[in-house]
Amino acid sequence: MLKKKFVIAGLLALPLAAALTGCDVGELAQDRLDESTTRSAATSEQAVKEGILPGWVPAGGTAVELIQRNTGSERIFVMDYDGELPKKSCIPVKTTGAPSAEELAAAYASDERVKRMDPEEISTTRTLDAEWWPEETQSRTTDLCGRFWVSQSGGKLYAFAPDAIGTVEKIQQEREQEAAVGK
Repeated sequence: MLKKKFVIAGLLALPLAAALTGCDVGELAQDRLDESTTRSAATSEQAVKEGILPGWVPAGGTAVELIQRNTGSERIFVMDYDGELPKKSCIPVKTTGAPSAEELAAAYASDERVKRMDPEEISTTRTLDAEWWPEETQSRTTDLCGRFWVSQSGGKLYAFAPDAIGTVEKIQQEREQEAAVGK
C-alpha cells in the first residue's frame, strides 16, 4: 500500500514540475542537443591538468574561458596568450580561415576524439556563442591543432572545435522549432 502512494505521488509530481518550469511533460522527457556548459581556469596549465583544455594547449596562458557542447564535441575557448603555438601539435593553414580538405584530414587524424571520423562528417559551422568570442573568429583561423581551429589576436588565443554535421543540423532544427513556438 505504501508503495502505491509513492508511485501516485510521483505521477502527480511530474505535471506539477512541468507547470512550475513552464514546459510540457514531453519537454521534460526530451534530451536537448542545444545545451552547453561554461568552464574556466586561472592558467592553461591548470585547464589542461583538469581536462578543461586539450593537451596541445601551450603553457603560459591565463584567464581561460571555455564553453562546451554537453551532447557533442563542439568547444570554443579563449585565453590570454601571446606566445607561439606548439609546432609539434599545430599545423599552419595555407589560406587563413579556410583550411583545405587535406589540412583538415591531417589535423583531425592526430586527434583521438575525431580521428576515426571522415573529415567530411565534421561541420565547419559554429553554434556556440559567448560575449568574449568575436564574431566570425573561426574565419581568422591560422592553425589547426588537432580538431581545433586556432587564431591569435590582441594577446588572446581563440580556438574552435566543430561538431559532427548531424549534430549541428539537429541543433539548428531545435532552434528553428523554438523560434516557431516563441512567435
